[in-house]
Amino acid sequence: MFHDSRLGTDWYTSSDHTQSIHLVITEDGSTCKKETFTWSYGRYGRYGMYKMYLSRGFRFVRYGLHQKRFVKNTAMIRMMHGGSSVSEALEQLKDISVTPEQSDLYKEAVKIYNPAFSTSHPAFVALPYNADDIKRCLQIAHKTNTPVAVKSGGHSFAGYSTTDSNGFVISLKNMDQVQLKENMLTVQAGACWGDVYSALDDTSYVAVGGCVPAVGIGGYILGGGYSMLSRGYGGLACDKALSFTMVTADGNKLVKASAEENEDLFWALKGGGGGNFGILVDVTLEVCPRPKQFIWTRLIYDSKDQSEQGLNAVGKNLNKFPKELNLDMALHGYFGKKMLTLDAVYSDIHEDKVQSSLENLHPPAETQPQTFTSYLQFSTEYSKRHGFVHQEVEPIYIKGVMIDSLSPSLAKYFADLDIKPHCLLEFTHMGGNIAQHSATSTAFPFRSAQYSFYTYGRFQLKNTVQREEVLKFATSTYDAVRESGCSLGSYVNYMDRHLKNWGENFYGVNYPRLCEIKKKWNPLGQGSLHFQQEIGSSWEPTD
Repeated sequence: MFHDSRLGTDWYTSSDHTQSIHLVITEDGSTCKKETFTWSYGRYGRYGMYKMYLSRGFRFVRYGLHQKRFVKNTAMIRMMHGGSSVSEALEQLKDISVTPEQSDLYKEAVKIYNPAFSTSHPAFVALPYNADDIKRCLQIAHKTNTPVAVKSGGHSFAGYSTTDSNGFVISLKNMDQVQLKENMLTVQAGACWGDVYSALDDTSYVAVGGCVPAVGIGGYILGGGYSMLSRGYGGLACDKALSFTMVTADGNKLVKASAEENEDLFWALKGGGGGNFGILVDVTLEVCPRPKQFIWTRLIYDSKDQSEQGLNAVGKNLNKFPKELNLDMALHGYFGKKMLTLDAVYSDIHEDKVQSSLENLHPPAETQPQTFTSYLQFSTEYSKRHGFVHQEVEPIYIKGVMIDSLSPSLAKYFADLDIKPHCLLEFTHMGGNIAQHSATSTAFPFRSAQYSFYTYGRFQLKNTVQREEVLKFATSTYDAVRESGCSLGSYVNYMDRHLKNWGENFYGVNYPRLCEIKKKWNPLGQGSLHFQQEIGSSWEPTD
């Protein structure tokens, strides 16, 4: 046993290579807290663990932060599970890092969209200000053999924008500049779409981007990025990319990728998914002339029979809709009642053309059209109405597949489906200008898709029964759609840790070429920028 007088701490080491720590933390001479913890110290050794974590991980307790349970838990995680490599990395990056000792800053820095993965707490979060900082983060991670995760907006549904206490997160939050030059917009990877729409609101341009302003640019565009403007304004967000700037995975180079330079990388970054090839610094996009008004109206089918009617009407008219109409759909069984809603979004320029198409759907009810002159205001209101928020308050699970048609049998299946109260079926409109590109023109392969379908389910973090119910429902629905003959593959931006044969499902015919490019830019087993479902990985889910 030995004693730390600063913390009132006694250490005990047993013969089975476990250690116990008995804490008596005092403030102004009074005892505030008393805890006992036991763990195996393994290869780190007791004195290394003591020096590394007790002196750094617990010293904040003396300044009143011991009352905050979150901070205590994250500090204990660092002490019990971290390693010498991550501490060495922190020593070299502390000038741009936030640690658990900085309670409020750390809680904000580690926030992610899906609380299902919020129990993973990185040892620290590095917040680079420029490309040189990113290079330094990757070089140090490589040198210290420390895993890293990259966070743009933190909206990875599968939790890949965070990591555990053996590694650290590189958050691009400080790199959010947006610069417009003529019809070209350069956006740093830490910006969100709200930053882009705000910068363009007083101009004559609009960008093809996400319908949720809080979503980060980085992961969104690297996964392809479909938008309510995609059908009529040139395709996916990645189709509007003119060039990318990227720090290589080893941190040694800052490279440009365009149609003239590093063409293989340029192709792969347009739909190959985030975290695979390096860290995105910025992207230059072509922006489009914007209309005076954006119009949004909702068509409502308020029963099971009406829902089937509406789905059949959409299926029959899929190839007749003008590309200027975006028609997203949602199907739910809230309050024990089946309801289908169609959200029609279009501009004042194409209003007459769109109205005749909407009449062909024979909606039993529809809302008064809302008009917006600001795309930022429109996307904010649209995402709010759909319940899309910056961070979910409950864990979520999403499983989906793209479909190239909506047959009567599939429409009947959806209408008859007993949708769980905490689940929602979403259909995001594709087609139009997305289909003007071939399956191999970019890394995004599913150009013939008419809709991206997915189940969006919520569950309580500690309610394992509810979680299993959501997973089971989402999987059975996914399987039924796959068996319908209408399906293609899955959207890589809706990454799913339970998806079998995920490489082919996410990337289709482009997967072999992506694997070759990945070997060149970020080989498996080299460096620190890796995750379970990175391109080329042999990992497969076991459940």
